[in-house]
Amino acid sequence: MTVEQAIKKYKLEPVNVYTAKVKAQELNVDEVLYMNVQKNKYAYIIRDGSRGMVLYKDEKSIYTKMYKGLKMIPLDP
Repeated sequence: MTVEQAIKKYKLEPVNVYTAKVKAQELNVDEVLYMNVQKNKYAYIIRDGSRGMVLYKDEKSIYTKMYKGLKMIPLDP
């Protein structure tokens, strides 16, 4: 999957500088480029030195309020 395909599929939007810095510190990565956070789903495209461009996505269960599990999908530039 390419970056453009991921942006279309998950409806990701660019992040402003301040939010990108805060999210990068929370996720312990170099840079957050795009993100989409909804009520029970979130997706981020991040850039990390050793991993390159990666799509982070997770979903919270409506019933148990627990996250289902982080998926990290490597992206082609």
